[in-house]
Amino acid sequence: MEDYFFIEDGPIPLKKVMDYIFSRRPFQSIAVDHTLKGKIERSFSHLLKILDNQVPVYGVTTGFGDSCHKSISQDESKNLQENLLSYLRCGTGRFLDYHTSKATLLLRIISLSKGYSGVSPELISHMILFADKGWFPLTPREGSLGASGDLIPLSYLGNILRGDGEILTEKGTFKASTLLEEQKVKPYSFKPKEGLAVVNGTSSMTAYSLINYNYGRFLLDMAHICSAWLCISINGRVEAFGELVNQKAKLQEGQFESAKVIKSLLEEESYSSTPYRDIGVKDHIVDQMIQDPYSLRCSPQILGPILETFKLVEKWLEKEVNSVSDNPLIDEEGQMATGGNFYGGHLSHGMDYLKISLGHLADHMDRQLSLLINGKTNRGLPDNLVYKRELREGERHSHHGLKGLHQCVSALTSEIMAMTIPNGIFSRSSESHNQDKISLGMSAASQCSDLIDKLFSLTSCYLICLTQGLDLRGISLKGKTSAKLYNLVRKVAPFVKRDTPLDSHIIDLKKELIHLAIQSDDFFIKNNNK
Repeated sequence: MEDYFFIEDGPIPLKKVMDYIFSRRPFQSIAVDHTLKGKIERSFSHLLKILDNQVPVYGVTTGFGDSCHKSISQDESKNLQENLLSYLRCGTGRFLDYHTSKATLLLRIISLSKGYSGVSPELISHMILFADKGWFPLTPREGSLGASGDLIPLSYLGNILRGDGEILTEKGTFKASTLLEEQKVKPYSFKPKEGLAVVNGTSSMTAYSLINYNYGRFLLDMAHICSAWLCISINGRVEAFGELVNQKAKLQEGQFESAKVIKSLLEEESYSSTPYRDIGVKDHIVDQMIQDPYSLRCSPQILGPILETFKLVEKWLEKEVNSVSDNPLIDEEGQMATGGNFYGGHLSHGMDYLKISLGHLADHMDRQLSLLINGKTNRGLPDNLVYKRELREGERHSHHGLKGLHQCVSALTSEIMAMTIPNGIFSRSSESHNQDKISLGMSAASQCSDLIDKLFSLTSCYLICLTQGLDLRGISLKGKTSAKLYNLVRKVAPFVKRDTPLDSHIIDLKKELIHLAIQSDDFFIKNNNK
């Protein structure tokens, strides 16, 4: 069943989830294996038996949250589920993008398919139908406390399933009622607990976190390439990326892996620095620098911890994707338990860690650009990377090259670093002190997304400057990874001969980089250096 996204009774690899979200592989449909179908049916059957025995079930025959002490008759249970989806539909802010909405539906299907949520097979089939049709909820991103899950964002998913709200597709946004009628799809009528099961989970913040992880990991790859290009552009030294420094003397795995990547990129360009023994001394001054400033020399020590942080977050995300974040839970043997799996603690921590890491990444690029743009530190390149060859002598000082890009990067870096304050530490008591400790995982993911957007702009500016520096040196890149990226930059941002507006080049390059990050992970350094 290679054409199907198969949900089995076991862990689903994160790469497969990413392939579905970003359409990197064609999937005909989503399918649930027979073992899980049996667990789903038994869990639902046990819920009905529990209700027949007049046992109180949270969110089915009781109110929600702080109102859980209020008993609801079984006759009112259906209205309770419908009311839940209605009163929670109060989100604010801009809408989640297409890929995040697509991921949200997939992750909710996976969670409910594990057979612990007490939902019917019909609900899951209806959700799969929407996914197969490419129908996803148009969801405001503000309103989630991250516990009890993503109640408000996920209510928009519940609403489109019953034919309310708006549906986001690749072709645009449509009213759910209109689209369902045109496609002859019946609105879903929720059974006991199913409204709660849809909204009471971490699927929105997990989806947003997955998107952030993908883009952030891509930008980390870009930072490694930029470090190698900077070394070539300013005649940097290679010893800082060798085994003596990063493997023999220091035992941090991320540092070694980062150094290995940069060294490999340099070797692909046949780049080497002058051996120490060949560096001359005249009038007590060496004729070449014997070591580089920290932002270049310490790149493995800067990027290594970031790389390891991404690996930790990847592990947490894969666990969350394969977990059940519902409440209450009912297993195939009829045991019922209430708990807090909807609390997005790992997601909040993960996104806060990424924000801090990406803040370091932005600052690293900013410091590196300062070396490249400054005639006092770039070792022979012109101030501001001005191309002087075709300028008359009298007009050379009136041109300022890429000075504006440097200023823009500095401003972006400041804004990014202001966004690195962890969201999770702002937890507050909510919902009549029932939700008295919250994760704010969705808030962390939202701010991380905003940070990443600025970092794409910053990276675009830096890459334009680096390609300018390489061209001024007359260096032609030949390595597979570097040549591909160089050509992509030059496709939208030509060499700057005279002062010219660069804003459209930045926008176009940013779009190209985002597209590349969506399109495939084959470009990623982690795959090129296996």
